Amino acid sequence: MPVHDISGSSRAITAGYISGPITLDPLDPAWTQTPETVVTLSRRIHETGAKMVAAGNENRRIKVKVVHNGTDIFFSHQWDESTPNVMVNDYSLFADALAMEIPLITETSSIWMGAMDKPVNIIYWRADLASPENIVGGGIGTTQISSDEKSQNIRHYQNWSNGVWNVIITRPMVAASQNQVSFVRGVTYRLALANWKGGNDAERGGNKIISDWQYLSIK
Repeated sequence: MPVHDISGSSRAITAGYISGPITLDPLDPAWTQTPETVVTLSRRIHETGAKMVAAGNENRRIKVKVVHNGTDIFFSHQWDESTPNVMVNDYSLFADALAMEIPLITETSSIWMGAMDKPVNIIYWRADLASPENIVGGGIGTTQISSDEKSQNIRHYQNWSNGVWNVIITRPMVAASQNQVSFVRGVTYRLALANWKGGNDAERGGNKIISDWQYLSIK
């Protein structure tokens, strides 16, 4: 949900407005008109949710651009990955993944997947999935794919090349159901990113690295 004005914050992400169609093509001219923010992920969450600690010397950085045309909103993410992981097996192999978390109801939702009375909306991309998933959560261990088909309205582009993942995600600005956040011009939202490197043995499920809350301002 909306937060107070945070213009000037080092954690501000601006969703610029472009009149007319925008595509999932990374060469779409809209991206050249959109400011880039580098988000640092340095907190590691463990499966139990018992700890959220700094991830040693690791500061994983994701380049983020957000743009909209009043109808659809587009999120571009780029990050380094020496080897792409695009498959899952029963034990040691996991796929690379990325998630965006936004509070559904209140600006004070816990960054640990929210709480029962303060749920969060998550867009979850994984390299082996046909499309990103719309997920809701009300605390550690409660996340689930939204059961209503209307909210599975997310499209994407993905490509790994020369050691870099490029993932673009889009969905309508207006929520399709109560299990989605609506994006409104002139409003700022809290947003956190999570990342999984499938080649790092235990990075799967609740084991991931996350950012602090960022502030997404819709122009």
